[in-house]
Amino acid sequence: MKKVLFTIILSTVLAAACVTVIPPAPLTPPPANNNQANPPPVSTPPPSTGSLPQSTPSSFNLPQVDVFTVQPGNIMSGQSATVTWDVRNAFDVVIEPGFGIIPVKGSRIVNPPFPTNYELTATNDQGSILATTTLTVSGAFPTIDTPAVKYFTVNPYVIHKGESAVLSWRTMGGSSASIDRGVGTVPGEGTTRVSPDITTTYMLTVTSPDGGQFQTVTVNVK
Repeated sequence: MKKVLFTIILSTVLAAACVTVIPPAPLTPPPANNNQANPPPVSTPPPSTGSLPQSTPSSFNLPQVDVFTVQPGNIMSGQSATVTWDVRNAFDVVIEPGFGIIPVKGSRIVNPPFPTNYELTATNDQGSILATTTLTVSGAFPTIDTPAVKYFTVNPYVIHKGESAVLSWRTMGGSSASIDRGVGTVPGEGTTRVSPDITTTYMLTVTSPDGGQFQTVTVNVK
């Protein structure tokens, strides 16, 4: 009996010695929950085309009339006056009536038998502008009291719609002076600002009991 018990104990010890200890498996994170909402994609701005809106040019680069006058502005029939002009940035300059195509700068003696409105048209590849000046011809010899327009000018000759130009004038010998197109009665010398929506010709008229004279200028609206 003792021998049988010893044999059982020995077998148990030997079996325990042969047991291989297996280390625990490493912990692994739980699988991701596929039911969670995916984060929204990051929006990427579209690539730039490199182009910008075209700006409106501040100037049309049109011809510039620096001088266009007739002196004296009031003559008797048979007398002469001198038309003078000076134009920049133009390849074609025309004065009518009677001049035709002319150089960009010069002067010419005229002696029309009746009042004449001279028109200068200057042109380049950007367009044309118009300037005007008037010679008054009377039947009686002008006296010291005969009204005269010494000058009537506009600056600038060309404006954009919404901009303004300045009319400047000086008269002599007149009892009253006025400018049409809504300007009204004006002093014998002065300036005023105008802002026409379209190309407009303004007429300055000076009068006295001995007669009258008028002269015109044109504001070109582009």
